[in-house]
This record gives sequence, C-alpha cells and structure tokens, in this order.
Amino acid sequence: MNPVAARKKHIRWSIAQNPTVIVIKRTEKVRSGGGFVEWVSTIGPLTVRVFMQGSPAGGQDVSSVAGKKETDTVYGLLVDHTADLKAGPNVTDKFEAPGLGTFLVRAVYPQVVDGVVVGYQADLERVS
Repeated sequence: MNPVAARKKHIRWSIAQNPTVIVIKRTEKVRSGGGFVEWVSTIGPLTVRVFMQGSPAGGQDVSSVAGKKETDTVYGLLVDHTADLKAGPNVTDKFEAPGLGTFLVRAVYPQVVDGVVVGYQADLERVS
C-alpha cells in the first residue's frame, strides 16, 4: 500500500474509534459593492473525531459589552480529506457535538503525505 492510501486509512480508522456526527454552520463575509454581506450555509453531516489535545486547565471567562461567555481551547478535530473546513478572519465554522457542547473552528491544518492532502486537523474553541 502506498503511503498516501495508508495514511488516509489510518485517519479513517482513528475517526472510527470515537466518531461524532456534526453539521457545520458556516458564516462567511463576502465583499459586495462597497461593503460586506454575510452568507450562511451548512456543511455536512460529517463524521469526525473530537479529541482533547492538551490538559484541561479550566475554561476562560471572556467579558464583552454584550455579556460574558466561557471558552475552552483544549479540543481538536480530526476529519478525512473530503471535509470542507475553513477558519479565518472572514469565515466562522460552528457546530454542536452531542454531549460535548458548541465549538468554533479556530485553525485548520492539512495533513499532507507526498504532496497530497490526506486529512485535516483543526483547533477548536468550545463556547457556552
């Protein structure tokens, strides 16, 4: 088996060990005329693996003019090469994981073998 096929198989196996089905709600700001328009779309359902990628140090309270929210950034996400994940200043991917809470995708890292994307790993922020 070539390395690309082997790594894709390993990622699918890892996801299958603790699968979670999610639907991503994507909000994108797109230039329109002299300003921006927000486009909302849904991606999925996707079978993914949500995992802890650090030691839980407890949530962080974030205060703003509109109120207060608790965030937690020790979670990660593993998806296969067919997933459509985005993170950036003009796009927000948000989803609910049953039993875990609501998450925002903060960064997406392609997993590459021999120049071919075989999967994606992402940093998540759990919000309440």
